[in-house]
Amino acid sequence: MKIIRRIAVGMGLVCALGCTTALAQGVPTLSREVFSDADLNRDGTVSLDEFHKDIVRSFHALDFDRDGYITAGELGSLPDRQAVRRMERMIRRADQDGDGRLSFREVVEVRMRSFDEADSNRNDRISLDEALAFDKRLEALRTERRESRAAQRSQPAGTKP
Repeated sequence: MKIIRRIAVGMGLVCALGCTTALAQGVPTLSREVFSDADLNRDGTVSLDEFHKDIVRSFHALDFDRDGYITAGELGSLPDRQAVRRMERMIRRADQDGDGRLSFREVVEVRMRSFDEADSNRNDRISLDEALAFDKRLEALRTERRESRAAQRSQPAGTKP
């Protein structure tokens, strides 16, 4: 299950994956756990090389049938139904060619966008502070989108907010 969380958070997607963003000191968050797993040499940063290795490891862990794609069907056997629903949303949003599955290329492109957005000082390394700040920005965007959808639903038909 740990690998599922890693790819879901690591993809950082432009999609609502519901990452934990409790940033209180000393509280182990999903982001901290994922960061720690990706920081292979334990130097306190995730280098571009470490990030690439994490992409490969995460992708192969979810490509159960080893056909080079991650599909919603492959995820159906996972015990955590909430994680499965999140991954299915991720697939729909990241699926650039609309074939209902994620190729390695699609995963790399999405994750690299996330890396570039998180790397605020542009040094090809992400510190834990950068990762948590990025996570916080994603959570703010998700909250804004939820509020916008709720406001749209509360408007009478035919009126503009």
